[in-house]
Amino acid sequence: MSTIFNVRNLKMPRVSRASVIIGALVLILALVAAIVGYNIYKRLTTNTIVAYFPDTLALYSGDKVQIMGVKVGSIDTIEPAGDKMKVTFHYDNSFKVPANATASILNPSLVASRNIQLSPPYTGGPVMENNAVIPIDRTQVPVEYDELRDSINRILTDLGPHRISPRARSATSSNRRPTVSPARVNS
Repeated sequence: MSTIFNVRNLKMPRVSRASVIIGALVLILALVAAIVGYNIYKRLTTNTIVAYFPDTLALYSGDKVQIMGVKVGSIDTIEPAGDKMKVTFHYDNSFKVPANATASILNPSLVASRNIQLSPPYTGGPVMENNAVIPIDRTQVPVEYDELRDSINRILTDLGPHRISPRARSATSSNRRPTVSPARVNS
């Protein structure tokens, strides 16, 4: 049995201990420099904003931040702040946002995750600065299904009849006995 390489006689080249240590240090320093460089680049090319919302149901870290439907950033953190929620997000600073912009939580569909929409689009004037705060009076959240159902129920109750007539009561009463067909009794 002949092979091109005789694996048993193959030897690793001799490497000194000092060269292994130096190589490991260079590799660690390169990794640290890459991480620090990425964080500096991210800080220089993005704006970080804090917005306060009344609630943030189904909104998660990593969800999109949009301007007119175009993704420009993402949500970093969501944390409670008393009776409101503090949402920290960032967006690419190549996109300009007006200083008086509003932040709205949008629910594009029933199955998609929610996102934050910044509006209105920039047309001129002062620009939102890095580390700006959008107060709760400039944020909006969607109406939840439970709230909508309760509101409709409350409206229908207020507009509906206040006194049920005896005829209507007997038609909706659950105390009525079910009727049995005579044909079924004999079988």
